[in-house]
Amino acid sequence: MKLYISTIGLILILLMSSCSSMEDTFQLQKSVFIKDVENPGLPIYSEWGYNTFGAYVDRQVFVSGDSDLPTKIVVNSDTLNLLLKGSLNGRFASIKFSFIGYPLGDYPDLKTLNDSIINLKGNKCIVTLTRDQSSEVLTIIEGKFHFKRVQDLYVDKQYTKAIISGVFSFKTFFGNEPVAISNGRFDLGIGYENFYNY
Repeated sequence: MKLYISTIGLILILLMSSCSSMEDTFQLQKSVFIKDVENPGLPIYSEWGYNTFGAYVDRQVFVSGDSDLPTKIVVNSDTLNLLLKGSLNGRFASIKFSFIGYPLGDYPDLKTLNDSIINLKGNKCIVTLTRDQSSEVLTIIEGKFHFKRVQDLYVDKQYTKAIISGVFSFKTFFGNEPVAISNGRFDLGIGYENFYNY
């Protein structure tokens, strides 16, 4: 009888610890939006995997929300596509950065981008804006995208995801009008659920 009670107790402890681990993994997918007091409407620049991004489009705020996965990375052949989904003026918008010449196999390979600066005006980058189901490839006047830090995240000694953090800014045209995207920052967890290679 004692062995039976001990076995049940051990099973309950194991079940509770595995539930806690699943809860931790779910919590890592959530967004943590901490306001930047110096840049109203934007999240702070961070390197903790808060799953947020933001930028000014002239004086309008383009920012991630917490109801949807704010980012996906899709690698096709030698092109890494980084998709940022959020809202601009309260309406859905996304920006896709397509970096040509980055044939990464899986999300642990993102570490090779640590401290990389990419010239957005160069012929190895395409920037696409989607608003209200309408997409347009942007003509870049000038700009850069800086992967300031890429780090590995471990939970219970298990590799879980890559955290990519950095900044971006560029000038482009919306229609025929020049527009500046400034103070762009991102802090994103990339793992099994949002990295695709096909």
